[in-house]
Parts: sequence; structure tokens; C-alpha cells
Amino acid sequence: MEIKQKFKELDNYSIMEKTKGKWFDLILVNMLALIFTALGFFIPVISFAIAFIVMSYLQIGLYGYVLNTCRGKFVDFDSIFLPYKHLIKTLCIKIITISGIILWGLLLIVPGLIYGLNCAFCGFIFFEDPNLTIKDVFAKSKAMVYGHRITILLVALVGIVMLCAAASFGLGLNFLLGLAFSVPPAVTSLLIIIPILITLVVASAPLFQVFLARIYDEVLNSSKKTRKNISKTKKDVV
Repeated sequence: MEIKQKFKELDNYSIMEKTKGKWFDLILVNMLALIFTALGFFIPVISFAIAFIVMSYLQIGLYGYVLNTCRGKFVDFDSIFLPYKHLIKTLCIKIITISGIILWGLLLIVPGLIYGLNCAFCGFIFFEDPNLTIKDVFAKSKAMVYGHRITILLVALVGIVMLCAAASFGLGLNFLLGLAFSVPPAVTSLLIIIPILITLVVASAPLFQVFLARIYDEVLNSSKKTRKNISKTKKDVV
């Protein structure tokens, strides 16, 4: 019953209304981030490390772009490139997040999953206030995510299902072509990877990012209203 209720709550975020006429921009900005990350793999020896650094750096700016887009603000594509002075912090946030998920996941799957969900708002929080310490970013994200973990998990699962469907389409296409032709291994890989990448850039990633931004804004606005009500109550008492 609770999961059904969470699915119904997803309709309240009105993502299509907030991103009306801007979905193409969200696709382009995700494609831009993917291209820059992929370029890191072409650097010999340290290809994975460079790609990881670029991904960590661009993800914060990408989340900021999506957040401002959902708020109806005009944003340029170059806004995904944060000042380079934030590079170390963005890298630390990503390393701590991945390390925490792996370490907690080695104990049990559920603690690793919960830890990953607790870090869901780190990108938005750091984008809005880069002066926060890394510890404060994680603490604030954990506090804001509380009560919304299932909703975030459901959105993530929808994205995963999309990617699995794309992979299944690629495997099916590869099987059909294999019946008629001798398909080289390189072509086989492309037939599977290309549908996954297209689905990731066009639907899965933008959908997850927009939903996450909408949930973040709702939590932020509700906490502001709560603080205002508390301050009004204190004034009335005085």
C-alpha cells in the first residue's frame, strides 16, 4: 500500500509542467556531460581516472543546471562547468559516496542502498552552497532525504528498467542479425551499448534528475514554511 501511495505521489511533482519546452535542453546537457566524460577514456594509462574526475566534476554542475531549469530560470549550457576551485570538493564527494555504498554494501545490500539514497541530494546542496564542508553536505542531504527514500528509489528503479529494456532491445537485435549474418564482436557490443546510451541520455538520466530536483525543492520549500511558522508562533507567544 505504501509503495502504491508513493507512485501516486510522483504525479504531484508535475515534472512535465516544470520542464515544458526544455526537455531537449536537458537531453543536450546530458549528452554534453557524457561526451566530455567519454573523452577521458581516450587518454592512455590514466584514462579511467581522468574520466572519473571529469564525471565527478560535471555531475554537480549538471544537477545545478537541472535544478535551475525546474525552477524556471534561464541557464546556459556552460553553467555545468563549475569554478575549478571546487574540483577537489566535488571529487571528494563522489569518492566518499561510492566508497560508502561499496563498504556498506559489502556488509549487506540494504545498508549500502540506504547510504546511497542518503547521498541523493549532495549534488544540489553543494551546488547551492559550495562553502559548506563536505561533512555538512552529507549531513544535510541525509536529513533532507529522510521520509523520501522510497520515492527516490522508485524513480531510480524506473530508470534502471528503461536501461534494461534498451539492453534487451540491443540483445534481441543482435540475435536477429546473428541468425542472418556473421556479426563481428565490435558490432555486437555496439548493438547493445548504443541503445543503452540513447536511453540514458534521452530518457533515463533526465527523468531521474528532474524528479530528484523536484523532490529536493519540495523538501526545501516545506522546511522554509516550517521555519516561518515556528518564527510566527514565537512572535505570537511573545
